Amino acid sequence: MRIFVIAIIIIFNLQAWTKANEIKDFEIEGMSIGDSLLDYAKQRTINNSRKYYYKSDKFYTIDLVLDSFKTYYAVQVHLEKDDPKFKIFGLGGAIIFGEPGVYFPESVDKCKKQLNIIEKDLDKIFPKADKQRDSITGQEDYDPEVIRNEVYFILDDGDIYLQCSTWSKEFKEKEYLFDSLRLTMMNIEFSNWINNDAY
Repeated sequence: MRIFVIAIIIIFNLQAWTKANEIKDFEIEGMSIGDSLLDYAKQRTINNSRKYYYKSDKFYTIDLVLDSFKTYYAVQVHLEKDDPKFKIFGLGGAIIFGEPGVYFPESVDKCKKQLNIIEKDLDKIFPKADKQRDSITGQEDYDPEVIRNEVYFILDDGDIYLQCSTWSKEFKEKEYLFDSLRLTMMNIEFSNWINNDAY
């Protein structure tokens, strides 16, 4: 039985969760690592989605927007180059705070509160995970005031991480950004690649 990694469910329906051993037991908008993306979207939709490429071209990322999504406006999907089956190597969704491009100082506290709730639930699901956290202010050559709070769950077969990003007034308005809590999961192959070879 798969365990849904959807923030709304994490917050409001915790009693249905059980301990899991593998990252593929989780879902974001019904999708799991190892699935074929073709089971959820037509190839034309996948091909027409916004794509992100890396210095190393083994993998690429798309922003997928489907009417069937219930929790997230968009989901980032990490795929392998030239794979006709579009096997999923990683997934990420975002909960948005406030409006894009509109300064919303309450985002810092709201996002941190949501992150803490989800973190506690992941602690119960993965009690043996190697957990790490980080808090960063500023991004070189971009927004010197952005605040990022992050929690990583390092598993034997991949990683799950939570990241709050809250932007300064100037950059949020200039770049039409939104404050968000991102929930991301990656299998071990993609995680190793993104950390060592992608850039």
